[in-house]
Amino acid sequence: MILYTPLSQEDIFPEDQKSYLGQEIVQVDGKAVCAKKREDGSYEVIQLLSTNPNDFLVQNFQPGSIFTTNDAR
Repeated sequence: MILYTPLSQEDIFPEDQKSYLGQEIVQVDGKAVCAKKREDGSYEVIQLLSTNPNDFLVQNFQPGSIFTTNDAR
């Protein structure tokens, strides 16, 4: 079956709720990001939560970027 949709595969076929454990919404430089807490206390960006298209061009908000708790507010 082929689905023609703008939604991602994860939106159509959601993962198990256990995969979301450890994720938090934190503020970084005044922007909300969904981030996963790592073992060393730093965070890894999962998703930027913004309505401003220019925010998505900032390298610090790209998925996979690492930041510390000093950067988060």
